[in-house]
Amino acid sequence: MKPSEKPRRIFCLSNGVLDTATGELSSEIPLSVLLATGEDGVIAGFNLYPRICSLALGIYGDEGWTAYVHRQGERIRDTHVRGIIYYSRLTYRFPKVGGRHERKRPRTKKWRILNLELFCEYTQDREEIEHATDSLIELARLRNVTLPYSPGSFGGKMLRGSPLWTRDRKPAPWFISDAARERLPGNHYALRAGFRKVSEAVYVDQKSSHHSIASTIDLPHPHWLRARGRFRAVEAGESPVWKVSAEQLIHKRHVGLLIATVDCRTIPEKHLHLYPKWAQVRGERQVWVWTPELRLLADRLYDKVKLIHVSAALTSHHADDVISEYAQWSLDRLNESWHPAIKPALLAAYGMLAIRSSAGFDTYTLHGRSKPPRADRVKLPLVDGAVYRSTIERKWTPSVQNVIARGVIESETMTRSLEFARTLESSGIPVLQVYADGLIADTRELPLMPPGWRWAGVLANVSARTSNSIVSTNLVRMPGIPQGRRVAHLDKRSACL
Repeated sequence: MKPSEKPRRIFCLSNGVLDTATGELSSEIPLSVLLATGEDGVIAGFNLYPRICSLALGIYGDEGWTAYVHRQGERIRDTHVRGIIYYSRLTYRFPKVGGRHERKRPRTKKWRILNLELFCEYTQDREEIEHATDSLIELARLRNVTLPYSPGSFGGKMLRGSPLWTRDRKPAPWFISDAARERLPGNHYALRAGFRKVSEAVYVDQKSSHHSIASTIDLPHPHWLRARGRFRAVEAGESPVWKVSAEQLIHKRHVGLLIATVDCRTIPEKHLHLYPKWAQVRGERQVWVWTPELRLLADRLYDKVKLIHVSAALTSHHADDVISEYAQWSLDRLNESWHPAIKPALLAAYGMLAIRSSAGFDTYTLHGRSKPPRADRVKLPLVDGAVYRSTIERKWTPSVQNVIARGVIESETMTRSLEFARTLESSGIPVLQVYADGLIADTRELPLMPPGWRWAGVLANVSARTSNSIVSTNLVRMPGIPQGRRVAHLDKRSACL
């Protein structure tokens, strides 16, 4: 299936399987129909794993069929595969045809499988499923890439689909990526001292923060990323003086990660949430500081951290135009009438910047042929036949890898949140919580917001038991907790009130 072609679609609904080409509704996915059509296609829906497993008997009965399975989550235990398991595609390899000297194999037929629970909230509404599927198909078509099967596979392909991407593009140096990966700032969560519960508060956040940041600031190009200064000495545990300040690096537009010695003084308890975590430990010591965070050190109203000297840097002074182009392209798509399923697909590109270079990955296949020589036989739930696991070792670093760029995006997100929080606190408006790219303020009115910020709404009965959770009447945020457990938590909490 070429990216420019619109595939045939089969939707798995609660009342059956709908073939959009014929309008027929059947009880199961018919392998004969998948094979009879002269075109490739897409099978889409929620909880497709049991439906595809029901095809196993037909797959084992014809050596041409192969079903590909992917796994996320738990490792294999006692040859049983556990965790999140889903099918990604069905392929049929035709036998060779033709005379003795002109034998050739017809093109392999491919049916890609879109497990929509990886992209959006569960629904069985046909129009919603069709809208989500068509949005993901169109997203891949516009980027001229084959339809991916998960947000992660979307991320890598969408970056490589940039018109500015060149075939000679190389990833960032491996040792720089390894050092930066251990110091990624992640999401910043903090609670104001004494905050437990308020009856009403305002919630504001950065609109499409990752895309907005990547499209408006310089991100380091991997070809010019270097270890600068006394990096070898830093690796040996020393803290030598290379630069007495970061002014020269900023002036030359260096972007990345600095190894610096800082002096952190005692921060008033009511202001602790306005500083990065590394700044909340008293004393003089060596820290790893991302370049956006230097703006926080220059704030005269919040001057409890002083930079003494810089020992080394992992920076680039050339901007990566591929990431900025992709970010602006993503913003343009989000401003159009697309299904929310495209959001995780677009955001996954920034996660792919930190992909590991050494980790291999496993592939699982179902087919009726003999066991591949280097494969292991494992078991899948709902599958009685043989499943073969093959481990693919990475021989090279993925070309999309740029961990420093990922860290700069995360650091800029945190810095913008802390800057706005400091502005509100200086205006007499208490900021109750810093929540990654958002803020919760104890007020009903806000001053003029900086560019890129938006009014998200007024929250009622707001409480936060931990810094990375929000519980209110009209908004619940608990990262890493499934929706069912969120509801259970709310029910238990309501019973205690």
